[in-house]
Amino acid sequence: MSQRSITCWVRFVLLCGFLCVLCDAVSAASLFGKVIEVNSGDVITVFNLNRPVRVRLLGVDAPEMNQAFGEVARKHLSDLVYDKPVIVEYSGIGADSSLTGRVLLNNADVGAQMIRDGAAWVDVNSSSRLNATDREVYQQSELAARNERRGLWQAENPVAPWEFVKNEALRRNPVAQLSAVIPAKASRPDRPVPELTNLTLMSSRLASPDRFDATRKEALAKLASAPRKSWFRFRPEGQNFSVLAPADGDYDTMPEAPGNEIVDSHTYMVRDGWVGYGVAWMKTPAKGRTEEMALEEASFGFLKNVRRDYGNADGQSPCAPGPAKDISMNGYAGREVDMSSCPLPFKARVYVRKNGNYLHIYMATAAYLQEDENVNRFLESFTIGSPQKPKSRNP
Repeated sequence: MSQRSITCWVRFVLLCGFLCVLCDAVSAASLFGKVIEVNSGDVITVFNLNRPVRVRLLGVDAPEMNQAFGEVARKHLSDLVYDKPVIVEYSGIGADSSLTGRVLLNNADVGAQMIRDGAAWVDVNSSSRLNATDREVYQQSELAARNERRGLWQAENPVAPWEFVKNEALRRNPVAQLSAVIPAKASRPDRPVPELTNLTLMSSRLASPDRFDATRKEALAKLASAPRKSWFRFRPEGQNFSVLAPADGDYDTMPEAPGNEIVDSHTYMVRDGWVGYGVAWMKTPAKGRTEEMALEEASFGFLKNVRRDYGNADGQSPCAPGPAKDISMNGYAGREVDMSSCPLPFKARVYVRKNGNYLHIYMATAAYLQEDENVNRFLESFTIGSPQKPKSRNP
């Protein structure tokens, strides 16, 4: 495991807890970012979590770039979304390793707009993955564009992209039979495939305990020789918590989209020796959940993802959590999670406080390749709130 992987794993642990707290607020996973490139009439690139993410519009099939109207469709999509912030409700990964999902701009469905403007077809290969309401909207949008002869429907006999791809394949290979199975279009990205999410990144790197063990000794040797960092009291401006942490870490603010509301989550990530440390905090709509429910969701997030990434064929986790510890303080509900028996051990502390219709969530996590006394030093220094003053008594 590389030095960077340890810090990435801490980010993964932090985010999986946050994602599970958010999961009741959204029907599909979401990401938020600005469109930095429009690759074609149905593919865009969004800048999210400091990396480009390639997104294919779900239920939409625009003309190929080497097909009539291909460049016009790309330009139309660019006019709609380029350099604008969008929400992507993604539900899977496409054949070219891009995310596949609905793209929303100011709560308007960009895919439906492309179809309504006559710049694309309803994709016969993926429209079944839309819910019934969205599928009906897409189909009615195409019907309206056809009837009004908008965009590509001005041509006498426009060729659907999937037919164009099939015809091109037959032209290149004349001996192929019409009944042959022609794969759906799967253009290769013109750049390295982006790291879609931190969960995807760490799943691919840490899914095999054997692979982890094979590099453990080498990683320990490299990390042991690295200079140790100075520590300081980390206290973000305007926040009511602090923690002793190594200096020179990375601070990030990441937009999340629980439902129709965009909120910011914040992280401070740093590695010192063979330990990766992380602190995260955010405010999210409560959606009827209590503080205890949010603590359960965060804890379940740790267990669920450990089982997924390290589990055997039966889905059983190779490690079991230690007893949960109640660390509530100063009016904040708190819990300590101990996953030190996992292939990559980690410990975390979570605090939650409900204020009106929002939950304020705070998390500190340490993942380590080898026992280090600074792990407990870090977690035990994570304090929040001010001691509540005792109520005065009348003399």
